[in-house]
Amino acid sequence: MKILCYGAGAVGCLISGRLSAASHDVLLLSRAEAAAEIRAHGLAIEEPDGRIIYARPRVITSLAQMRVDEAPPDLIIAAVKAYDLPEVIRDIAQACRAETPVLTLQNGIGSEEAAIDVLGSERVVAGSFTLNVSLPEPGRVAQHTRSGGIALAEAHPSGKRLRSLVDLFTTSDIRAQAYPDWRAMKWSKLLLNLLANASCAILDVTPAEVLLHPALFRMERAAFLEARRVMRRLHLRPVDLPGYPVRRLAFAMGLPAPLARRLVAGRAAGGRGSKPPSLALDLARGKGQSEVRFLNGAVARVASEQGMRAPVNASLASTLEALAQGAADHATYRHSPKALLAECGLSR
Repeated sequence: MKILCYGAGAVGCLISGRLSAASHDVLLLSRAEAAAEIRAHGLAIEEPDGRIIYARPRVITSLAQMRVDEAPPDLIIAAVKAYDLPEVIRDIAQACRAETPVLTLQNGIGSEEAAIDVLGSERVVAGSFTLNVSLPEPGRVAQHTRSGGIALAEAHPSGKRLRSLVDLFTTSDIRAQAYPDWRAMKWSKLLLNLLANASCAILDVTPAEVLLHPALFRMERAAFLEARRVMRRLHLRPVDLPGYPVRRLAFAMGLPAPLARRLVAGRAAGGRGSKPPSLALDLARGKGQSEVRFLNGAVARVASEQGMRAPVNASLASTLEALAQGAADHATYRHSPKALLAECGLSR
């Protein structure tokens, strides 16, 4: 199969490397600086047990570099940040054939809707990536655990691609699972992404420090339960994802806060490992924007659309957006739970 992977971050490199190592024809679209390294040395995938797998996908830096005389891709994988997706989708719509399916792997809520608006639901396959990976340097991707994989659901109700896509990833050493409802799948991944993410970025602390702090855990639980209430309004139930028993997590977080913390905090903190959460990484890199608007911000937005309120998620989103844009001083919140709890209206 010929596959175009748009984006050479940790997720894009892991997927491109696995597919290429399984003898698929992979085009990896990368920024120029990383492209030079990958062209010269290929991709190195560090396995959880320390083994290294090498792969050599073809690398381009723009869709214009695709050869005019070569066959178009059978699948396009959009492995970019949610805030970059609209531009990528426009690029794909202009440069690629109209029937090629596009797999969206963004965190949060709103990416599939944006892709559907431009491409139509028939072309969009929603995905959630649950493997723990990082990119220590260009061309070298580390997979930290074996648990996890990729969840797949078609945006169009009559789509018939899931079986072949599950086979594609499974035979390339990426666990894959199909789901009937893409919204339930994406909102279930959102529940995972909410936990100890925005708060870690704002406070500049680890997930363990947030989840083991009684007052901060209550804040996390409040944000989580706001998202659950929105899901119920949308008639969506949590579903388990590859490597993650989301339904069990949702049940535990619905218990009284002291019991929920005993059941969830230690396990969730340990499961995050030493890797900082995604929103903290983005803030540290000074990108000027944040995916928080697709996570906590999406909960607040959809709640408002449904005539509800999600004040904790709204506060977390607005605070982190202000920090990312330089409109707030990080020193105000760094290692200061009291300041963040007050911002969220939970100081008492």
